[in-house]
Amino acid sequence: MSLDYIVPRKNGKYSFRITVPKAKRAKFGKREFWITLGTKDRKEAIVKAAALLDHYMKLFKADEISDSTQLTMPLIQQTSERLGIQYHTPEAIEAASVQDYVAMMSRGIEVLEKIKKPDIAEVAAIGGAVEPPALNMLELFDRFVELSGDKFLGLDKRARDKKANRYKAAATDFVAISGEMDVVNMTSKEAFDFAAKLTQRVADEEIELETAQKKLQHVGMFVRKVFQADYPTKPNPFKDAKIESNGAVQTGRRRQFTEPEIMALNANLEDSGANDELKAILAISECTGASVKEICLLTESDFHLEEPFPFITIGPNKHRKFVKTGKSRHRDIPLIGKALEAAKRYAKTGFPRYARPGGSEALSAAANKLIRPVAPGATTYSFRHRIAFLLQNTGCVDTMKNSLMGHHSPGMTMRYGDGYDMSNKYKALKKALALAEKKQAKLKN
Repeated sequence: MSLDYIVPRKNGKYSFRITVPKAKRAKFGKREFWITLGTKDRKEAIVKAAALLDHYMKLFKADEISDSTQLTMPLIQQTSERLGIQYHTPEAIEAASVQDYVAMMSRGIEVLEKIKKPDIAEVAAIGGAVEPPALNMLELFDRFVELSGDKFLGLDKRARDKKANRYKAAATDFVAISGEMDVVNMTSKEAFDFAAKLTQRVADEEIELETAQKKLQHVGMFVRKVFQADYPTKPNPFKDAKIESNGAVQTGRRRQFTEPEIMALNANLEDSGANDELKAILAISECTGASVKEICLLTESDFHLEEPFPFITIGPNKHRKFVKTGKSRHRDIPLIGKALEAAKRYAKTGFPRYARPGGSEALSAAANKLIRPVAPGATTYSFRHRIAFLLQNTGCVDTMKNSLMGHHSPGMTMRYGDGYDMSNKYKALKKALALAEKKQAKLKN
């Protein structure tokens, strides 16, 4: 810091002096500010002056804001921070006692002594008597994205855009169903009305139950995040809004493949012109329950074919930092039968055709064209549901099933397959696949 800001006075004490930029003199009504530092110690004066310099530089560097500028809570809060004051909502001011009100306003009054012509944002920040600006759900969603960089860490641009668009779809649907209402001032009744309208769409078989629950969950998440940051005194109207999973609204969740469908699909694959990478990925998914995205991004280091019980590792590698939310989805899965044969063909290369951003989507689109004629309503994800069903129907305990499928088991450490050794996993999965073979054999006879 330049020592030009520190001036010794006749009484031996130091003062802080800063010149107001010419363009700002009308706003502040002064050419310069003088503040006594109350000390004769030069080093102490330097420390005190540093804080004052930072404060005044923030005041002077602020962009000019016209009376037509739209007030937003981020703008008001940024202005409060720049002025060095705490913003108080109209509700907090109204509820304050006289003593508390004086304390709340005192810092703002000090600022007004410096700023002779405050702009609209400064008036709102100092006075607090400004109703929160109205935001519809799409505008609130944009603010949610600004506040939620952590939700997109580790994702490439395509994956970030895909995730953001999935979230935005919930905000768009809210506007389509409820209109462009002011979410900042919406009531819990309006939130419950939105949940009821989603439930009706499920009952009318327009959307699936899981989809409706996700949409409600997402808009509640948007509101919670923005309210915590910008409107901390406002309650989240979505806090208790739910769509229960019961028989009255249960509809077509993503389903498993049946054994006749598996047989028909494999025959369809055999006669198709599908590339061998696609066939290998589907074979591994069919016999492991791993999702096609998990398999597409396997690398050479994820194949362990020389072990007594060959397996693949689903976890971080050069193609991904984590699998979905990580944790239990990081696991080891045995390779048995056609899955092992498919893995042998690609253990040294992985799946270069699909190991790219959007690769799994391209594979799923191609595979679903083959699936649709023989298993309407099923998708590649139906492989996972089938393995889960087979494990459950061979007496596999839930913790073992979760270890293989990558689901969370309370009280157990599931990272990278911890909890069960490979031999026990192999026995459980082999028993499940044997049940499938038995069912298929009956169908052939």
